[in-house]
Amino acid sequence: MKIHLTPLRVLTASILCTIPQASHAEVVVTPSAGFTLIWDGNDGDGFNPESPAPVPANLANAPGAAAFTSSDLGPQLGINFHVAANINDGFYGNLNSWIGGNTPTPYAAIRLGGLATLSSFAFGRDNGNGAFDDSSPGTDHCGGQCDDRSLGVYTVQITRVSFPDATTADTGNAATGWQTVGTLDYTSSDDPAPGEGFTAHLRHEYEMTANAAGIQATGFRLLVPATGLDRGTAIDEIELYGPVIVNPDKDGDGFDDTVEVALGFDPNNPASTPESKADLLTAVEFSFWAAKEKQYKIEQSTDLQKWNVIEENIAGRGGEITRLYSITGQPKQHYRAVRQ
Repeated sequence: MKIHLTPLRVLTASILCTIPQASHAEVVVTPSAGFTLIWDGNDGDGFNPESPAPVPANLANAPGAAAFTSSDLGPQLGINFHVAANINDGFYGNLNSWIGGNTPTPYAAIRLGGLATLSSFAFGRDNGNGAFDDSSPGTDHCGGQCDDRSLGVYTVQITRVSFPDATTADTGNAATGWQTVGTLDYTSSDDPAPGEGFTAHLRHEYEMTANAAGIQATGFRLLVPATGLDRGTAIDEIELYGPVIVNPDKDGDGFDDTVEVALGFDPNNPASTPESKADLLTAVEFSFWAAKEKQYKIEQSTDLQKWNVIEENIAGRGGEITRLYSITGQPKQHYRAVRQ
């Protein structure tokens, strides 16, 4: 049975969606100002115990879309899953899922093939490739459904910058960086059966609008509750739905319209391009000596008290390692190399 919550329930700043059939199983949906965000009532739609368990075609796995993450647990464990590519590989299941590595601010993101209008998104921890509630060995790593690694607060973000990636900042404005659409608090998962309430580890779909209209975006990002081997959040697939992506380069000059507009060029004139634009930037060169078969990380600080990791897992080879970092528009920075 599907339960649909009406848009009237999302007019307040915070909504508690409690399902009558399972009073202790709930998700708290909190939209940001100017946005609506609503769970459409589905609980494990599309669940498929077969191997592989296919995902419906959507904008996240369409041509031109690419997944990127804060980090991946798979390489740290020496396995070929729990990596960024699993976010939009088109298959449900733990063996096709992502878990973040040991880095702060964990997230999973999708860069779309251009500017799209998004009307809904869906994700889950494990929505197939194994029999539901089966503890015996099966086709997937957990032997049936993996029902862990799903509780906590997810932050939903979008951006309209061209080619969003790991360097795109959280600016609060989609035109310049990531902007928060709202949060989803998976507080518990007491419902044992799909389709009857809220089963946290299964797939759930959420409708979203901006000022009662579809959301224009070039990228979508989920900040997840936890990361790492111990209790890191797992996601088997991110799905994005909406109209077909618009042509990002109407005049065919090789530059997306959003890039041309941002730089003051005409997106409708193929003779007006940013190719004539060049910048001479300043940078600091940082180098250090790294021992063979040792791992290092580079940290940055403005006050010599608080240090932030800007690069890690650098393999030493018994020689010098050099990096260049831009200092344009940046305060005075200090750098250090630390053996991991």
